[in-house]
Amino acid sequence: MTRFFYLASVVGLCILTGCSAPVSTMQSDGEDGGAGEAVVANSFSDIPIAANDAIDVEKSLLINSGDYWLGRAVLRSSLDSNAAFEYYQSSMPQYDWTSITTVQSKVSVLSFQKASRVATVQIDGAGTRGSYIVITVSPRVEIR
Repeated sequence: MTRFFYLASVVGLCILTGCSAPVSTMQSDGEDGGAGEAVVANSFSDIPIAANDAIDVEKSLLINSGDYWLGRAVLRSSLDSNAAFEYYQSSMPQYDWTSITTVQSKVSVLSFQKASRVATVQIDGAGTRGSYIVITVSPRVEIR
């Protein structure tokens, strides 16, 4: 029965996530988008985002904001995959995230926990153009 409840909760969360609107910037015609990008970056306030990284708002998904957000932040980074791995491995603890496990490979994965949430950072190299980074934050569920 508890497995059924857990499975139903996960399916419900997936459905709820699918119904959410993607993150968008508040940008007016003729502006450079700096203010809109700041609004979006502040929505993901408890994860590090390197100075030259850009948030792909079309592929990102935000539920709530600030220190309690859930969803997915998709970044285009100028850092190569090795530098991005080192950046997140050293920077996430500065935002009070505790490392659970890391795997460094062609597509690297780092997992962290903080209070009642878990974060997974997936880093995929983009050759000489840097890397693509997907940070997924979801509620932590304890299975008994």
